[in-house]
Amino acid sequence: MYRMNPIMLLLFVACVHQQPDPEWLVHQPVSDDSWYGIASVDMFHDNYRENARTKAIQEIGSQIEIHIKSSIKSVSIEVNYNISEYYESIVESRVDIMLPEVEILDTYTKGKKYFVYTRLKKEAYYRLIELKKEKVISTAIDYMSLADENISVGSFNYLSKALSEITPFMDYPLKAEFPRGSGKQVNLYSTIHILAEEINNRFLLTSDKSEITTTIGISKNHIFHLSCTDKLTNKAVENVPLKVMMNGNNITEDAITNEKGDATLHLFKVTDRTPVQYFVVSVDLHEITGMFNLTYPSAISIKVNAQSPNIYLNIIEKNLNEPVENPFVMPEFKSFLVKTYGAEFTDSKTESDFYVIAEINTTAKISEQNEYGLFQVYADGTISFFDTSTDKELYQKSINNIMGADFHSLEGAGRNALKKLVKKLKTKTFQEIITALDETSNKK
Repeated sequence: MYRMNPIMLLLFVACVHQQPDPEWLVHQPVSDDSWYGIASVDMFHDNYRENARTKAIQEIGSQIEIHIKSSIKSVSIEVNYNISEYYESIVESRVDIMLPEVEILDTYTKGKKYFVYTRLKKEAYYRLIELKKEKVISTAIDYMSLADENISVGSFNYLSKALSEITPFMDYPLKAEFPRGSGKQVNLYSTIHILAEEINNRFLLTSDKSEITTTIGISKNHIFHLSCTDKLTNKAVENVPLKVMMNGNNITEDAITNEKGDATLHLFKVTDRTPVQYFVVSVDLHEITGMFNLTYPSAISIKVNAQSPNIYLNIIEKNLNEPVENPFVMPEFKSFLVKTYGAEFTDSKTESDFYVIAEINTTAKISEQNEYGLFQVYADGTISFFDTSTDKELYQKSINNIMGADFHSLEGAGRNALKKLVKKLKTKTFQEIITALDETSNKK
């Protein structure tokens, strides 16, 4: 009698008893009532079962994503907003919602592979969605009511919270009664944005001044007392951030209203030479209302008539102790003051806003030509800049030992020394004067 080799016998028995793959692994289940997820992992890690379940849930999630994309498109068209920007948040929330409802129907091991078969019943999923949706709608309306009852900067925080509540359900038309008791059904998403714009328009700024007159370059503290109120209730609005703009002049750039809705702002000095300017104060909510596309904030403009300063010049300019018939320093000084401050000039010190005193002279240390055949003369001078109203010296400068040379005469060397002194004025001293006047203004 023929006897089978024991090893062959074992192989035969194993083949006879090898189970076929389960039907769910051969054919992907499809149903109108449920979503199915099938996944496999290598059994190399201790947590391979959990990894397989996670992958199976992700597969179910990808099927739900298709449904979400379709819903988002239809809802976006209905409310005319780009709701797709909330897509990622919606998908993440659905994964959290569906996790407890996912069932493991079967597992299967083949070689070194582990397979898991999961199901999510659509009825259970939609039931949870509906429960959570109603809860967030109620919470969102609470926030919207708080925002609308007593407007403040915090109103936008409430609206932001309302928007965050409904964001995970933006693929559904979210309609509810608002205001409560009104009987009016509204779309929450669009209503939140409309409410943000309405609140933005309710901030009303007023000032104790509508127009002032000042002098360009003069340090003078013009004080503006502003108030912010609710346009509908006339109540003061506190903690409102304010922003001021005025072409880079020396101003208070921002402020916050106090508990009475008041704020004090300052115009210290006008440096822009435009005759008519505006001190513009606006409600500054850009850091608070980033998620809302608001139109222009509430603002107020105070007219500033900027007059040119009157300047009195007392500049004595000599060459070798003799008055200079065609001055070098005076015209450059005038040009600088006109260009920088739009200055006008007066012969009366008492009628001036600023006055300048300067003494410039040249001296020859030797009266003969040097070994190179050159005459050498040195220019020296002092310049002082004063505020006429206070008689305060705003700037003082001494310029010494500016050498000029000439082959023909001492007078020519003196003129060249004065020219070089003017060059130093233009390249350094004039800028120092501007800086000194600005610093004086900043201290006020």
